[in-house]
Amino acid sequence: MPHTLDTFVSTDWAEITPQVNAEAEFLEIASDFGNPLEILREAISNSIDAGAESVKIAFSVEEVDGAQTLVISVEDDGRGMTREALERDFWGLGFSVSRDDKAKIGEKGHGTKIYLRSDEVRVLTHSEKGAYESICERPMRALTRRNPHRPKIRAIEPTQTHTGTLVRIYGYNQNERSSFVQNVVKDYIAWFTKFGSIEIELGIETLKDLKLHLKCLDRDDFELIPFGHPFPPENQDIDKLFDEHESGAADLFVRRYPLKGQRLKELPEVTYEGIISVEGDQIKRQYNPLLGDKRRKDSGRYRVADRYGLWLCKDYIPVQRINDWIVGFGTGSNSLTLLHGFINCQRLKLTANRGSIANTDPKVIEELKKAVQTHLEVINTDLNRSGIYTLFQWQDEERTLKGERDDFIVRTKAFTSRRFGTWDGQTLLEPRNEAELFGMFMRVWSLRPDLFDFEPLDYNTAKGIDMIARNKSDNSISESEFWYVEMKHLLHETLNHGFKFLRWIVCWDFAKSVNPGSSQFAAVQESDIRTLEPSTTPEGHTLYFLKSRTNAVKIQVIRLKQLMRERLGVEFREQV
Repeated sequence: MPHTLDTFVSTDWAEITPQVNAEAEFLEIASDFGNPLEILREAISNSIDAGAESVKIAFSVEEVDGAQTLVISVEDDGRGMTREALERDFWGLGFSVSRDDKAKIGEKGHGTKIYLRSDEVRVLTHSEKGAYESICERPMRALTRRNPHRPKIRAIEPTQTHTGTLVRIYGYNQNERSSFVQNVVKDYIAWFTKFGSIEIELGIETLKDLKLHLKCLDRDDFELIPFGHPFPPENQDIDKLFDEHESGAADLFVRRYPLKGQRLKELPEVTYEGIISVEGDQIKRQYNPLLGDKRRKDSGRYRVADRYGLWLCKDYIPVQRINDWIVGFGTGSNSLTLLHGFINCQRLKLTANRGSIANTDPKVIEELKKAVQTHLEVINTDLNRSGIYTLFQWQDEERTLKGERDDFIVRTKAFTSRRFGTWDGQTLLEPRNEAELFGMFMRVWSLRPDLFDFEPLDYNTAKGIDMIARNKSDNSISESEFWYVEMKHLLHETLNHGFKFLRWIVCWDFAKSVNPGSSQFAAVQESDIRTLEPSTTPEGHTLYFLKSRTNAVKIQVIRLKQLMRERLGVEFREQV
């Protein structure tokens, strides 16, 4: 049976025109912007590309169809849009008049698509070729239903004498508005938009007079925002800093390292430039009001580690943090938080939402990484020679000296308030802890060993019972030449040792709860309960023993304070 073809066989090639699912692409691009604040980046970039000298951004809540609706208004005095630009560049996808202009930011024709994440977009624009009004109702609802959004346009009589554009977005991002407060929006503008550019720091003053007026939901009036990324003023005289601030000097250190007119060594056609600012912790907080406790989500706060370090930029707009490029810089954990830096390279190729440099030629990235690391090595050397690292060293030394001074003052004050006694022309301070008790005991034993029935041989508080001693008595009850001696500043009823190898307990005094004759003491062996029994020597001196009903070996308790009073005549009293 002959093979059957569904189509006519031809030797000629036919061209295919690839089709685009416009609705799906519009939805994908509009949804690709992860941070709702990115609408600010796109709006400001569009106004700057339009040659604006002044931009006004306002956030408000208005009643629309009986519902409280977020309204974002962006107005500028730029060139405005012609009908073609409004239809093709603003509402279309992939078109941009800035694509071939290296001085312009827009190149993908994606930016304004973030406006489609709304209930309605209205545009009023005036150019030298006329005035137009355009509106698109419920664009996001249409796109999510896989239907095209359908903007409308009409020519109107001019309503103003100058050129410019006003865009109003209603119900943006499902009316979520917690982020649109003044401090949070100002912070985003300063870090992630063209208006927060580092250009002025590099001597580029093209946009220095650009005005931005901002009014967010928590303000009733507009605030004029200065152009450029905010850096604290340089403060790098380490001698002056230390003289004025001592242990806080490094926190206020600021030194900037501009990188102008740089070229990649292996790719000399690729240029880059930037600013690397090295800043102490407190000076950052003085110039950045959102630095603080990240757990306060409602305030937009973040930690130094969440924001600072080194950023790669395109069009002087930070795109991606590259802290993993920072190797061998700094002193320990502060290596990243010291840096407040930006590296700009126009050869970076960004993803559609400007969130990553992933589309960039890997060779460019690799060479740029090498160059940045070389600069960091030079900066690190400079900081070691006469910079913030020297201040860190001086601060550590000062803190050590201050700690010793403070401790000396505290201890001398404590000394004058402690109880003391005198013995053989020497002043003795009443012990406050077990270590001081051991010192007192050894002092007494070295001068009057006859007061004790044992000779201390080994003292070790790291493990187990404190001391091993040799028994000096020929008492037949003693089964061994060596025994344990436990030291206790105050004697309590519960002991954390066994009684089997324990022969003596030396304490300074008894706890208030201990009553000779009735108090019972438990060791780790629950079955061996002993009672503290007092007795008296023929000379009238007091002795104490822990006695057991089941064990003939008694454990002597030496109450050193009482022993010194009765046998040495030493009384401890308050100083006058």
